[in-house]
Amino acid sequence: MTGKEDFLRTLKEQRDAAPQPQVEKRQGLLDNVVGAVGGLLGSIAQSVNPDNRRPEEGYEFIAPGPDDSRGPCPGLNLLANHGYLPRDGFVNYEQVVEATSRGFNMGADLSTLLTVFSILANGDIADQSFYLGSGPGNVGGLNRHSTVEADVSPNREDYYLGCGDNHHISSRLFKQNTAFASEDANKEFTLETMAKQWAANAQFSQDNNPFLYFFPFPSIVALGAYAFYPNFFSNGTYGDGGVANFESISSIIGAKLNEETGEFEYVPERWPENWYRRSTPYGVIPALTDVLTRIYPAYLLPMPFGQLGSDNLSPQTILCVIYQGLQSIQPLALEGQTRSLTGAITWSLGKLADVGLSDTILGCPTSTLSNDWLVANASMAGGPLNPPTDYVENAGNNVFGQTYFCEAPTEPTCNNECSA
Repeated sequence: MTGKEDFLRTLKEQRDAAPQPQVEKRQGLLDNVVGAVGGLLGSIAQSVNPDNRRPEEGYEFIAPGPDDSRGPCPGLNLLANHGYLPRDGFVNYEQVVEATSRGFNMGADLSTLLTVFSILANGDIADQSFYLGSGPGNVGGLNRHSTVEADVSPNREDYYLGCGDNHHISSRLFKQNTAFASEDANKEFTLETMAKQWAANAQFSQDNNPFLYFFPFPSIVALGAYAFYPNFFSNGTYGDGGVANFESISSIIGAKLNEETGEFEYVPERWPENWYRRSTPYGVIPALTDVLTRIYPAYLLPMPFGQLGSDNLSPQTILCVIYQGLQSIQPLALEGQTRSLTGAITWSLGKLADVGLSDTILGCPTSTLSNDWLVANASMAGGPLNPPTDYVENAGNNVFGQTYFCEAPTEPTCNNECSA
């Protein structure tokens, strides 16, 4: 048996051994989403610093135009809509690190890690840039599947099941998320609320998506997004007087309830009135700690980590997998271009070292995995290296003012707009 076959067999054994909680259906709440939303309104942030109010003067909201690039990351879309990032959605390394800090108080180590991978996998190494949505000709950008964007997103459908639409807000998913929030004692999108959303989404993807790609770096980004909701989108510092209320979450992710249909329309992301960012930076270690202790345990969707199921799974081991994965990822660099993989990796590792993330600091082994191991069966029909034409057509930039995915796509759904 080959090493790859051993790996796939181990992965299957991990998946079969993982707990399979039956996520309760809350059909009553989903059917009465208007009433559920009404019960979530009215929370007020406490102990806020007036210097943290956003947006600042001169950064007013302007809705994106049809040629502006927007994609699956609501926080980056919002920063572009308010002018903290270029409004056309074509951004570079320094702009993103500065904007995420100024707008949301994201730690430099976390923003560097995410931005480096975004550039390496989805952008242009030469000028350290990438598109927030789709790049020219629908090539590259954050809409590129399973690099930084990943399956089992909080409120976007999987790439395969959404027929290439992994970037519009899914009405049915945010209705589910709102129902979970309505069960919280304070009616908020807490870490516990988001853990329920994770469990429901992970089970759904595992049951319905035969091309579920949940490999090291994309999987951590997907899981991290669940922790980002309360920690970055909360009005004020989460856990210190801030509130992850419906007004904040729905506005920042661009979900507008249509009370006549009971569905959520996808509108441009923006800060609500009287909103304050967190007062302290939120970086890699606290983010991974929240992911590993508060989100992922709600549903152990297996990943190819040797430490899975042991006491050795820690923020350091996760970071080491990410670090080694830099040498396995397939950059966007297209055939005929002269950029070398070696140059891309050298640049990426250098940027991580600048913020204290290196193999020496982490104690990581120097061995690496091949790309075939990270993305098994990627060339099969429907996989990320061989998508049908409809998938490519759905990979373009976001279109707002419409409702997407009123029903759960248990098979690929290419006509994903629904009545609103």
